[in-house]
Amino acid sequence: MQNVNHLEQLDRLSGLLATVSRDAAGTIRRVSVALLDVDPVGARAVLAEVKDRAATHRQIDELVPLTLVRQQPVASDLRLVLAGLRMNTELHRMDVLAGHIAKLVVARHPAQVVPPPVRPLIGAMAETTVRIADKSALCLATRDRIDALQLGLDDDELDVQYQRLFGILTDAWPYGVQAAIDVAMLGRYYERFADHAVNVARRVAYLVGGDLTRGVI
Repeated sequence: MQNVNHLEQLDRLSGLLATVSRDAAGTIRRVSVALLDVDPVGARAVLAEVKDRAATHRQIDELVPLTLVRQQPVASDLRLVLAGLRMNTELHRMDVLAGHIAKLVVARHPAQVVPPPVRPLIGAMAETTVRIADKSALCLATRDRIDALQLGLDDDELDVQYQRLFGILTDAWPYGVQAAIDVAMLGRYYERFADHAVNVARRVAYLVGGDLTRGVI
């Protein structure tokens, strides 16, 4: 019976992590639409999603020590438990960052947060971030180590976009200081969200291969 409970707890942990990862990808997609469409209703819906998902993060945090103390997992299972704890932290931070974008949309309404000159670039950054989040969630579901390790290439693309954004902000920016700060923060939110998603994938590589790839933030 103890072994059955042990497997059930590990399955539950894996299932919760996969669900949260998939949902986080959906959240960054929806908040990006709200941002570019100047949609405070959509942004508030995202804030509600993030708030509701906090309960799941707490469930994962509570499940990890229970599994460690009660079940005494073997090495491979221990990797899952420890990686799960760190993944949950990364996923929680992703939710927080999506929430920051949503709050910015609500705070600036009816004005748009993204002025016309940077709209295509912010849209591209959002698209890249969503793609990274989707791939990270898929890696967690499939535990494909190769895909997990290759996700850093997409992150490199976002880093280039982030640098381009700062070039625009420092080149005779005509929209004032507050707009520049807002756009710079948006770029930072997307860049950090993607970093956390990549870290989740790298921890999948650790889970499968037993070695933690260098570069995890």
